[in-house]
Amino acid sequence: MRILLVEDNPGDARLIQEMLRATPDVSVRHVDTLMSAVQAAQAETYDVILLDLSLPDSTGVETVLEMASEAPDMPIVVLTGLDDEERGIEAVQAGAQDYLVKSEIDSRLLLRAMRYARERYRVDEALRRSEQEYRSLIDDVFDTSMVAVLILDSDFTIVWMNEATEIYFGVEREELIGEDKRNLIDSKLKCIFADPDDYAARLLNAYTEGTFTDRFECHVLPEGERQDRWLEHWSQPIRDGMFKGGRIEQYTDITDRKVAEAAEQEQRRFAEALRLTAETLTSTLELDDVLDRILGNVEQVVPHDAANIVLIQGDEMHVERSRGGDVLKTQELLRGHSPLLKTPILKQMQTSKTPVMIDDLDGSSLHDLLRPSSEMRGYVGAPIVLLDEVIGFINIFGQKRNMFDAEAPKRLSAFASQAAVALQNARLFQRSQELATLQERQRIARELHDAVSQTLFSSQTMAEAALRQWSKNPERARSLFADVHRMLSSALAEMRILLLELRPAALTQIGLKQLFEQYLQATLSKQNIELLLHMSDIPPLPPDVQIALYRIVQEAVNNVTKHAKAKTITVTASPNSGGLQIVVQDDGEGFDLDDTKATSLGLEIMRERAGQIGATLTIDSKRGQGTRVIVNWTEIQAH
Repeated sequence: MRILLVEDNPGDARLIQEMLRATPDVSVRHVDTLMSAVQAAQAETYDVILLDLSLPDSTGVETVLEMASEAPDMPIVVLTGLDDEERGIEAVQAGAQDYLVKSEIDSRLLLRAMRYARERYRVDEALRRSEQEYRSLIDDVFDTSMVAVLILDSDFTIVWMNEATEIYFGVEREELIGEDKRNLIDSKLKCIFADPDDYAARLLNAYTEGTFTDRFECHVLPEGERQDRWLEHWSQPIRDGMFKGGRIEQYTDITDRKVAEAAEQEQRRFAEALRLTAETLTSTLELDDVLDRILGNVEQVVPHDAANIVLIQGDEMHVERSRGGDVLKTQELLRGHSPLLKTPILKQMQTSKTPVMIDDLDGSSLHDLLRPSSEMRGYVGAPIVLLDEVIGFINIFGQKRNMFDAEAPKRLSAFASQAAVALQNARLFQRSQELATLQERQRIARELHDAVSQTLFSSQTMAEAALRQWSKNPERARSLFADVHRMLSSALAEMRILLLELRPAALTQIGLKQLFEQYLQATLSKQNIELLLHMSDIPPLPPDVQIALYRIVQEAVNNVTKHAKAKTITVTASPNSGGLQIVVQDDGEGFDLDDTKATSLGLEIMRERAGQIGATLTIDSKRGQGTRVIVNWTEIQAH
């Protein structure tokens, strides 16, 4: 053990050296001034410094402070006189490991004190290093962490902050350290957040109450090097330790989470818009309505300033609908057809079947035939593809450059797919309507040829025969003219029925009795079947009820004329309590209700019609005894 003895009294120095001389492995160097001690400590390392507090060049606690400053790695044991014990205690408080009263020490006590001092110093030094390393580790962790951390003392002064705080707030550390956080909230930090008032209210309330803050989100506004980001704040009071009464605040970057949440919400809105669009587009089959609704609903999918729909007809294109932009230009767009090759972008989409986006239309190859006005800059177009064939395009425009984001083409393409189905349904419906009209015209033509035309031809022939018989056989001529009158009356009735069929609305413009008279007389006069019609006063009926009852009687009479071989048909219609009963009875062959072939007689059609208006249908028939069809309708059943 190497000892540096700093003692100006020669007698005390010799005494201490004598005490240590007999101890093996102990060497002592003696100096008598603080300056000499400092020089010796700087030149060599000692295990212990025995330091007197009354030296020629230094006295008291200052001696310890100076020596500790110059030899920080060496433990110090202070030597005091009997009356200097109080100063010894002060020396220990100033950094000495121990103190000894000169008059009370012996070799054993001296050696023990030096050994304890050396070990205690090693332990303290290890603790200091450990604490320093821990602090360094904590500093490194917080400084490299992406969680912003601030520490406030009991006066709410910022005493520490990490690098993440500088990055998130865009403020240098030197601008915040030593500042009262409460004042900063209303000054330097106020412009950082999108909602500074809410931020201030939450924090100041927690400061006042000394409580934890609930986690809350705050939006940081971009400026200079500070980026747009979302932070989640949380803070708590410090209960113990150096900064007891202060607070620790944390700000976690949740920007990625917020972006993901926004994207999810946007996707939900997009899916909902597509769902509503699908419902809207499929709620009508009229082509004009579908085109209007396509333009009306595309705004919900991709916001824009103008839009149009282009349909392909052969090698030409035609703008079918346009919305937004210049009115005169829109009218020009809707007027004519143009070769598809004049618009390379459309030709490109037709070939690739993929959407196109242009950030700035100025200088682009988009033909002016499609551009709703010269003010439009941004553009997105999507082909309308049906069964791998492009049948048209949806084009949207924006007044700003770069108005549309990368998702816009995908969304417009998804919308165009729904529009394709709606357009196809409308086209098929239009074709079916045209086909139905054609078939109806052909049916009426056949009716005119088979019934009215033949009747008129027969009437003409009989009239010519009557004229020839007039002078020879007047009775025969009168009989022929009577037949001509009957046949012409029948033809007239049939013409009225055909006119009714051409205009279904007319079926509700006259009473049920007139309908039956016109239809039944025309039908039965050709079949030589006697008609007995018993009709009471029937109050006006709802249009759907009147049409359904007419069709049921029509089907029943048709069945009789085709299958029953009847001579008489009796139709009775009489009001009952709150409704109407109609009975169609014939004296024909009848049929077996259990016979499955009976279903081929149109009975199912009559049942369906009765069910549609809430009526009941009863059929009573036996072979050889005719058939009765009874329909009971009441207003309560119908509604």
